Amino acid sequence: MKRLEVLGSIFVIFGSGVLAGYGMYAFLQAYEIPLLIRFGSVVFFIGMLIILLSLLKERILEKKKGIL
Repeated sequence: MKRLEVLGSIFVIFGSGVLAGYGMYAFLQAYEIPLLIRFGSVVFFIGMLIILLSLLKERILEKKKGIL
């Protein structure tokens, strides 16, 4: 990848993380939403983050080995 593409990807990922984090914070502060729904949403997003990070790690390892 070119440096500019990497830099753009970093900005997109960082910006998405900030927006998702603020959205999750605002969602958790809403007291009219039941606690079970808030807890389930947090667990769901943590699971999605774990899957995303594991796929990213696998992709990086494959690239280092020259599989891709």
